[in-house]
Amino acid sequence: MSFRTLGLKVVGGVLILAGATLAIIWTSFRVYVPPDKCLVLIRKTGGPRPAGQDIAEPGQKGIQRETLGPGRYFLNPWAWDWELQPLVEVSAGNPLTWREQYAESGAGYKVPQASGDWPQIGVLVNRVGKAAPAGQQVVDPGFRGIQRDVLTPGTYRINPYVFEVKMHPATIVPMGCCGVVTSLLGEMPALQTSSEASIGPDGQPIVDKSKVVRQLAVPGQRGVQRDVLPPGIYYVNPYAQQVKVIWIGYNLMSQIKGEANVEVISFPSKDGFTVDVDVTVVWGLHPAHTAEMISEVGDADRIKQIILSQIRSICRNLGSDYNSTDFISGESRERYQQSVTDTLRRVCREKDLEVLIALISNIQVHGGTAIAEGQLDLKQTIQRGFIAREQELTKQAQRETATVRAKLEEAKVAIDVARETITAETRMRVAEIGADAEKEAREIDAQRDLEVAQIERQIAGLDAQTTRLLGKARADVERLKNTAEADGKRMMVEAFGGGRAYNLYTFASSFKPESIRLIFAGEGTFWTDLSRAQEAASLELLKSGPGH
Repeated sequence: MSFRTLGLKVVGGVLILAGATLAIIWTSFRVYVPPDKCLVLIRKTGGPRPAGQDIAEPGQKGIQRETLGPGRYFLNPWAWDWELQPLVEVSAGNPLTWREQYAESGAGYKVPQASGDWPQIGVLVNRVGKAAPAGQQVVDPGFRGIQRDVLTPGTYRINPYVFEVKMHPATIVPMGCCGVVTSLLGEMPALQTSSEASIGPDGQPIVDKSKVVRQLAVPGQRGVQRDVLPPGIYYVNPYAQQVKVIWIGYNLMSQIKGEANVEVISFPSKDGFTVDVDVTVVWGLHPAHTAEMISEVGDADRIKQIILSQIRSICRNLGSDYNSTDFISGESRERYQQSVTDTLRRVCREKDLEVLIALISNIQVHGGTAIAEGQLDLKQTIQRGFIAREQELTKQAQRETATVRAKLEEAKVAIDVARETITAETRMRVAEIGADAEKEAREIDAQRDLEVAQIERQIAGLDAQTTRLLGKARADVERLKNTAEADGKRMMVEAFGGGRAYNLYTFASSFKPESIRLIFAGEGTFWTDLSRAQEAASLELLKSGPGH
């Protein structure tokens, strides 16, 4: 066997061994974690765990605290064991299904409710760690028990051997509401004396300072917190804080006779008649006072009972100061209603309640025990007397109205006459002004024509004078021109020495040889060359001039 053949066999064996090793690692060591799972590692080798320790620390044998997320891993099966666990998903809800509803409680108070797929929170319960302090239900990280921090919507890789996750709905504060927070952890705030007001027989508030209540809690203390939550979504640990959603708008509460479970507000008038009234109160809560109200009352449904007890007392105490006829007259009735509203508003403000108005309606006045005997309501008799007086007043007003209407018609006729008179005078004045204006316009036109004629006459004289001067100037120019030409010709004649020489010069200046045509007329006719004849004539003229 050659060296080359041996080398090839060795290389082939190495490749086969490497491929087998990779195949074993790929099939036995590879761990695939799906996207919705996490991997809990269990170490088979390592140091022992201390007594009472359920979760192994790095290097110790047992379940490891940290988990591996989705992906592909290569683990030694002789050193590790593992488990696939589902990821913890805290739902964020579906905003398309969120709805805010308000139901009316048995006491007539609006109770906010939320429906739909709302977001959730995950409350962590630590299974391992140090024991929780005595009496402490919610603990900090590192202690066993319910953890203070919660999981907000999202996906988390939680080791189920370390933490248990409890799902709870998030806290929803709808629009028009606020959330009163009650802390379940911390020290209790100090106690204080509260002033509670009620209405006495004279209609004035009586303040009872003997009521002891607990102060509102500040952050870190247990109890009702002073700051409330505005509308929104809050991820609050229900084991650490409780949120009570309170309606802070205005509510309507009525005490109407004839309704089920309604106590009639009845009281004697000042003159001894029995008066029954129906009352409707519009009240509400201010966000700044909601925490105090919940701290003192404890339940929003008790608000109606508080207001009802006050309104019964106020109506009875204040109504006893009025006569039976005062509840029929509009002014005194309005005064009674305003007095009830002001007193109720003042007393309820001591209890951190806002009263908008207290409406008094359907007042019935009875004589003695008229309600039990079924007698006629005294209000009808009083009303008939009021109606008769009002009818008499109406007739008197109608008579006065007829008188005023007659005077009005007379005034209308006088106005029409005055209008026609003014119209006629206006037309006459307009005609006079028009005639004067036309006369003045014609005078102005005549004066203008006269001035134009005078100016035109002056212009005609100037034109004649201009024509005369121009004619004289042209004659003078022509005369001077002719004189200058005659003098020039005379000087030319004198310069040439006579008329014959000047004529020859004139002929020579005007002569154009190119216009001469020679005509042969046959033998015996002699035609000379005129250009040479011109030169000869000029020569003769020079010879015959002065000096020759």
